[in-house]
Amino acid sequence: MKELDKDAGKVAGMFDGIARRYDLANHLLSGGVDFLWRRLAVKLCGAKKGDVVLDMCCGTGDLGFCFAKHSEIAKVVGCDFSEEMVRLARIKEEKLNIKGKFGDTEFQWATGDCTATSYADESFDIISCGFGVRNMADLESGLAEIYRLLKKGGRVCIIEFSLPKCAVCRAGYLLYLRYILPIFGGIITGKISAYRYFTDSIVKWDKEVDLGKSLEAAGLERVTVKPLSKGIAKIYVFEKI
Repeated sequence: MKELDKDAGKVAGMFDGIARRYDLANHLLSGGVDFLWRRLAVKLCGAKKGDVVLDMCCGTGDLGFCFAKHSEIAKVVGCDFSEEMVRLARIKEEKLNIKGKFGDTEFQWATGDCTATSYADESFDIISCGFGVRNMADLESGLAEIYRLLKKGGRVCIIEFSLPKCAVCRAGYLLYLRYILPIFGGIITGKISAYRYFTDSIVKWDKEVDLGKSLEAAGLERVTVKPLSKGIAKIYVFEKI
């Protein structure tokens, strides 16, 4: 398999280029199941009233908005290295707040490198990341930053793609990744190269990274790992003791 170029500037530029159609592509290509995945992640994480959440690699804000909609958290801080994604998150927040979707939850958005933030130690009750950790140029630094920023007793909630263990399901999903995802993702966003990158990153990630073990090596303790949709994604919930 060819080496993936995860240079932060290049990957951020790629996401800038697909940002305007990114949500539409996600919802169509997942058949809408991404909504259910995020809601289940919030439930498994046990978010409670007054919690402050850092949503790393926040994209256009969907996971952070899900926390606000389905719990009584005090604040969501969203951080992403794509300026266009963060800009769109702010616009979505304004529109959804007009509709009264989030109660008293406060939002704060920032453009930056999630592997090296300026936030103070132990600032957050929950740190979430939806489909972002596999794009980190330095995963070890990213997980160390999660540990630094998380309060004792806090929870980490990560959703990330994987490949099914079932041979038949795996073969079918690989066909989808290699032939359907790039074509339709390219049609929707105009950037077929981005969706080829997504395919390569998912396959390489599944082959080379055991995220559960990596989180434990970073000092976190496992609460649960939940396979989704026959194993095409997983929710990881860990705790800082």
